[in-house]
Amino acid sequence: MADAITYLVANHNQARYVGDCLASLRGQTDDRWRAVVLDDGSTDDSVDVIARCLDDRVLLVRHTTNRGYIAALRRLIDEAPTDVVAIVDADDALTPDATARLLDAWAAHPDAALVYSRFAACDETLTRTHAVHGSALPPGGWSLWHATVGHVLSFRRTAYRRTAGLDDAMLYAEDRDLVYKLEELAPPVFVDAVLYRYREVPGSQSRDPAKRRIGAANARRARLAALARRGVGGRRRLLWTTAFLADYVAATSPRARVRAAATRVLHALGRWLAPDR
Repeated sequence: MADAITYLVANHNQARYVGDCLASLRGQTDDRWRAVVLDDGSTDDSVDVIARCLDDRVLLVRHTTNRGYIAALRRLIDEAPTDVVAIVDADDALTPDATARLLDAWAAHPDAALVYSRFAACDETLTRTHAVHGSALPPGGWSLWHATVGHVLSFRRTAYRRTAGLDDAMLYAEDRDLVYKLEELAPPVFVDAVLYRYREVPGSQSRDPAKRRIGAANARRARLAALARRGVGGRRRLLWTTAFLADYVAATSPRARVRAAATRVLHALGRWLAPDR
């Protein structure tokens, strides 16, 4: 059972948004939360903004130089005072009932390694702009095929320590890699509610084609590593590898006809990969 949750907030030059993020934590309807905020060598006014939000539940730690998002997450996990933690990006926000809903799920599934929810894409003012994302995996399904596991992403540090941990090589796909590792310990638990507001801003991964390409390539690498850990080989590995390549082309090609063809290949492969899903 989880008695409390710690939110992990990695910040680098997000002075414009990090105040909203921390305000969403302070606005939780359930007070069983803590937060560790790591400023990763910001050169803007981030530290001043964060300092105004500090209290006995919010701890600020700092890197004097920018070490990168994955290094920041790794330290945040180490600094957390509770076993259950959740990642909240500094430019995003939680809904007021996030803590209550997450802790209810952890109480109902004490052996889980990972609990996640739906999230809403928002504009710079945190107004919802697109459809809600996230859904439950089918019974026995893998998130390798069903890309439904996302924000808000919460997990046990004790489970995390049983994996190889965060991989510095998985830039822009570190969350996918972490989900694949954690789901190998226990089936992910889904909270059927929007608990996270994902802010789409200029320069973010969702808006930057170069970052999307890097993320898609690293996600494919994370999937292949997961197949190796799970002992999937031979013909099925070839099918999975082809599916990952089709998924990458469907996500990154600038040509609509190429994207459409790759999507058709991906769907056709689905029936062959059904036993692994």
